[in-house]
Amino acid sequence: MSYAVEFDEVSRSFGAVRAVDNVSIAIEEGTFFAMLGPSGSGKTTCLRLISGFERPNAGHVRIFGENSENLPPNRRPVNTVFQDYALFPHLNVRDNVAYGLMVQGVDKRSRHGRADEMLSLVKLGDYGDRKPAQLSGGQRQRVALARALVNKPRVLLLDEPLGALDLKLREAMQDELKALQKQLGITFVFVTHDQGEALSMADRVAVFNDGRIVQAGSPEDIYQRPRTRFVADFVGSANVLSPALSQSAGSAKAWHSLRPESMELAKAESGRLAGTVASIRYIGPVKRVTVDLGGDQLTVAVPAERTVPEPGTRVGLNWSDASIHRMEDE
Repeated sequence: MSYAVEFDEVSRSFGAVRAVDNVSIAIEEGTFFAMLGPSGSGKTTCLRLISGFERPNAGHVRIFGENSENLPPNRRPVNTVFQDYALFPHLNVRDNVAYGLMVQGVDKRSRHGRADEMLSLVKLGDYGDRKPAQLSGGQRQRVALARALVNKPRVLLLDEPLGALDLKLREAMQDELKALQKQLGITFVFVTHDQGEALSMADRVAVFNDGRIVQAGSPEDIYQRPRTRFVADFVGSANVLSPALSQSAGSAKAWHSLRPESMELAKAESGRLAGTVASIRYIGPVKRVTVDLGGDQLTVAVPAERTVPEPGTRVGLNWSDASIHRMEDE
């Protein structure tokens, strides 16, 4: 198995703050890998360690098997797409894309030819003569992507590149990025705090918290089988059942996660647990019904077209044994 990037017990500190704390991970070549976590969790610092803009205080970062500590950024087979795009406003789109080739001394005809190829790849083939100010946010994001790809990197680093886009455009760009990665076959390392982005695009996801990877696996593993309460809550906002509540519902006396969409409302006398409807929130295709169990609260996702009991109504909660997942103690 060939790895594009490997972290071997890597740490990076800034004064008393340990931004990356003994991280070990291996990213297979040709995969779409997402680093997911809240702000300050260490994911962007890991991206900068790969790019060479930061160096580890301990451990090793290997790129295609080579220790990279003494390798400057311009000699690494990687390139980065940033959230703010960082386009030159005085250059047209073609020259923005070709800028890195110009710095390398590539002649104008050749670099413009390669820039036009990349613009066609990101569906902007007719936009080469425009200035960045004449483009939409999504189009500027594509230009930044083309500029990063024109140097033919073996690893593309994406630092929350969709964060400035509106919801509909962001979802469209998720599909395009995933299709582009499959078409090119290169390794994408994508940093985001948006669990929807990570789950929808990535082949593998690493969840970060406090400078450490708390769980890594396929999107399905991360979502359906969270290892800790942090992962359960951060990725998809699962219901977390305490050991006492789990036991009263007929499960082992341990921490469990239970997804809102895996639960059903029932009559109070026929539920595994019973409580009172505390609130109802309409969220597009579903209604999220919060049920107060007398201290604990659990949320059920109900299809929007269904009628649900009014707040104050006693209800029961049911789910299948396969839907509840035991987590590690913390």
